[in-house]
Amino acid sequence: MDDAHYPTLRAVLASALISTALTLPVSGALAQMSDMKKMPGMNDSKMSDTEKTKTADATGTITALNGANHKITFDHGPIPAIDWPAMKMEFAVAPSVDLAKLKTGDKVKFTLSGSGNTYTVQSVSPAP
Repeated sequence: MDDAHYPTLRAVLASALISTALTLPVSGALAQMSDMKKMPGMNDSKMSDTEKTKTADATGTITALNGANHKITFDHGPIPAIDWPAMKMEFAVAPSVDLAKLKTGDKVKFTLSGSGNTYTVQSVSPAP
């Protein structure tokens, strides 16, 4: 081979080595993401931008109101639509909900919307 071809051969080999070095970490990361999809609760739809928003109705008793942070705490019954057991929990409240009309001890129906473990109270009304 002629000496004039060595710089071109070196450039081709260097390019191939760099390309391989950059590809290995990416393929490893893709393999890890593939393994994550096999974990319980993880699937392609949840790996998308956001989980699907769900709406759920529930009943409970107001145990605390935080007007400054626009939050409410309920001691609520089970919420089958989102697979939650009965518990006491604080929620963020949508700006459209008027907390001034509510008081602790009120038995109420409420609607939540959100996904995963993050839900926001969309409405609150007296329980029948």
